[in-house]
Amino acid sequence: MEINKIIEPATLDAARHLIDGHQRFVITTHMSPDGDAVGSAIGLHRWLKKKGKDVTVIFNDAPGLNLNFIPGHDEGIIFETQEKSQPSQKAAALKVLEQAEVLIATDYNELYRTGELANELRKLSIPKLMTDHHLNPATEEFDIIISHPEMAAACEVVYHLICEMGDANLIDAGIAGPLYCGLMTDTGMFSYSVNNPGPWLMAADLVSRGADAERLRRDCELEPERRARLMGYVLDQKMKVLPELKGAYFSLTKTELKKYNYQKGDSEGFVNLPLNLYGIQVSAYFREEKNFVKVSLRSKGNFPVNEVCKQFFGGGGHKNAAGGEFHGSIEMAEKLFVKALGIYAEYLSL
Repeated sequence: MEINKIIEPATLDAARHLIDGHQRFVITTHMSPDGDAVGSAIGLHRWLKKKGKDVTVIFNDAPGLNLNFIPGHDEGIIFETQEKSQPSQKAAALKVLEQAEVLIATDYNELYRTGELANELRKLSIPKLMTDHHLNPATEEFDIIISHPEMAAACEVVYHLICEMGDANLIDAGIAGPLYCGLMTDTGMFSYSVNNPGPWLMAADLVSRGADAERLRRDCELEPERRARLMGYVLDQKMKVLPELKGAYFSLTKTELKKYNYQKGDSEGFVNLPLNLYGIQVSAYFREEKNFVKVSLRSKGNFPVNEVCKQFFGGGGHKNAAGGEFHGSIEMAEKLFVKALGIYAEYLSL
């Protein structure tokens, strides 16, 4: 299938020279990897393997159990173990970094977004290639930047890289599956960032190459009982609706998470639930962590949650999906969110 080319010829030539001229690659993505991060990393991994390269994926921390449906989700080395049941792989990761000739960063625009792994990545004196779709890439941290914020997902950027490199023929079911998953999850099951033909054409091409769209969608929606019960608790007991501000929010403390035997990934997607209510344009989820409050914001229309996260929660992201951190109590974070809704009220229009 013929695709619209998005990568500047000089950038593509530089990427081609880098990939063709080296053998040992390491692929990294942001901490707390989501479906797009895992899908793009595994897609790159399997593509480079087919090109005869030695390549390893290093995740700062393990993907959540909710991402087990993604083909190849377990192919990476985990740098920072968060679960006691997981053996440390930090030594193996450091050895890979020591021997690597090229670093490929996917689904992040600044090294700090890789968590503790960033300290090691900054020490590397090897070429660094970015494949991403976030705003404002850190140009000083990378040698080659393939950044397209207009793309729906990092997987879409990776797909273009593979195709524009002339390797579309290498995309088989093993590569198509994870790339499809990344696109599917980062568009909310194709419900946002898809008002242009690009994502649909990519999805169709991946299905033609072996991605099992029906099975992947079905498996993506399977969930453990504890998650269903936690969701019911959130909707019945925790969600606060502010109709006059077209917003809604909820929070979960460590005590509440423990009560429902919370495991990483169990609350993925919860922040989107209030957006299904009539008249609600902005949603927030605050989760208590060890030393801070994790903030997740989502919106519809023109409300810029990335600006809210940047101004109030030290984070960022996309216009309709962003996140950050708050170093204070959950109650203070909630009050700050309500304040932000008033400050950005001009964007509240459904």
